[in-house]
Amino acid sequence: MNHLLNFYLNLKYKSKLIFTCILVGLIPLILLGVFCYYQTISLLLDREKSALSLAVGTAYNSLSYQVKTYENLISYLAHSETIVEVPSRDYQSVMEKFELLNYEYDVLIKDISTQHPEISQITLYADRADLCHGSQLRPLADLEEESWYATLADAARPIWHLDKEGYLCLFQKIPSPFISYVTSYSNHVLCIRLRPKQFFDVLAGISSDYHLSVTGGGETFYEFTEESIIGNSYPHGGWTTETSSPLSNNWIVTLEKPFILLAAPANRMIGIILMITLVCIFLIYIVSSFLSEFFAQKVNLLLSTMLQVEKGNLSTHIHDDCPDEMGKLTNSFQHMIEELNRLVVADYKNKFILKETQLMALQAQINPHFLYNCLSQINSKALLNHQAEISLMAQLLSTFYRTTLNKGKSETLLVNEIKNVKAYIDIQRILNDNVFDVAYQIDENLPKQEVPNLLLQPLVENAIVHGILPNKKRHGNLFLTVSLVNDHIHFTVMDNGLGILPEKIPLLTQTQSAGYGLKNVHERLQLTYGGEYGLKINSIPNESTMITFTIPLQKR
Repeated sequence: MNHLLNFYLNLKYKSKLIFTCILVGLIPLILLGVFCYYQTISLLLDREKSALSLAVGTAYNSLSYQVKTYENLISYLAHSETIVEVPSRDYQSVMEKFELLNYEYDVLIKDISTQHPEISQITLYADRADLCHGSQLRPLADLEEESWYATLADAARPIWHLDKEGYLCLFQKIPSPFISYVTSYSNHVLCIRLRPKQFFDVLAGISSDYHLSVTGGGETFYEFTEESIIGNSYPHGGWTTETSSPLSNNWIVTLEKPFILLAAPANRMIGIILMITLVCIFLIYIVSSFLSEFFAQKVNLLLSTMLQVEKGNLSTHIHDDCPDEMGKLTNSFQHMIEELNRLVVADYKNKFILKETQLMALQAQINPHFLYNCLSQINSKALLNHQAEISLMAQLLSTFYRTTLNKGKSETLLVNEIKNVKAYIDIQRILNDNVFDVAYQIDENLPKQEVPNLLLQPLVENAIVHGILPNKKRHGNLFLTVSLVNDHIHFTVMDNGLGILPEKIPLLTQTQSAGYGLKNVHERLQLTYGGEYGLKINSIPNESTMITFTIPLQKR
């Protein structure tokens, strides 16, 4: 005992707090759990056994009513004048047999089947080889081959049997019309074939989580297991069984339920358990709240600050003048926030500088002055030699590279960006013998606004090179739309090329291509205008591809 006391006294305050809360809460919960468990099991077993007994009684009554109904029905049919007359009459002509079978016997059978949807077929087995009328009238030889026919031969009451096809069959011998004053049965047999699912439907829902079977004479006429226990493995002997007394046809109803399900908490005991548990939890909460308020105010303050940082608020500030461990931890966390802010800003600047450097490196690959002079000479020579197409190509190249290089600037006027992409499209049409047409929808009221250089040309290049040119089956069409909607400028590049597979679309703005591709344009839009901007790609394979993006009127 002294060792335990010394161990407790040597713990830190935080450990003492945890140990005390656990000790205060654990003892009453253990006592409560043991008491409620045994009380619940005892009460529940008694209640569930009574419920099982009541369910078996209900099943017995329902099934007994069904059995009596159809036994009375077959007895009624067996003694009906039409049924008795069919196998016993001495037919004088084929017409007499036809009229009896078709206008009396078939009408009676159809009327009974209509009134009882459980009936699949009513068949009369006649001990006469000359009588056969579809499935409604068969020779007795069809039954005599069955192994159980001997039990029917000596029976004076209806006999139940489950045939090979799974139908529930009820057999009854037909009384002999030639013997008076005493009941005597002929060899003719009447059979009512029933659908088991509909016949035993009266047993559905008599309980929950149960297995039910109906047996008699060594046969299992019906068996049902509720879906909630199908596939579950319960230990051997872990079932509670309730059996009914034999029905009038010697059937026995057996209802089984897993013992583990019977041991579930009873509603009344659950209320007691919940009440005691809530009291214990309330006591633990009071003690923990008091101690936490006294010892852990700084922890709560630090935790709330951490949650703000977790949500992305890096402008929060926390400071503690206390030199203990908690104060050092708080101040270290503040230093971490400041360092994180510095790294985020530095990372953003580095990314922006990297994109600018990539653009400048691309532009610096060509000496502008040398290129412009060469193109000017080519244009002059072409005009002197009356080569209009060469002159046009030189002018287009000059326009394209002037707007592309943009004197090394990373931004250009929107009108120059449109000139750039138009020059590029005309160059591609000349190079590819006008294998595609282009349609422009350029808003006439576009503002004189600067935009990042080279936004449209990479999108158009992708549409032509990867969409239109590989599609040899049809003439290509390219659509370029620039429109002013409210406070945004909308851009659309659409082609009727090969299209893009759905699984590849997300990769286009994530994978760096060999050239100045879609990923570069997507990232520059987000870096310039914000994370909510960027490329949106929609495509129908073998039909079309559409790339859209928007930019605000005022650059952020």
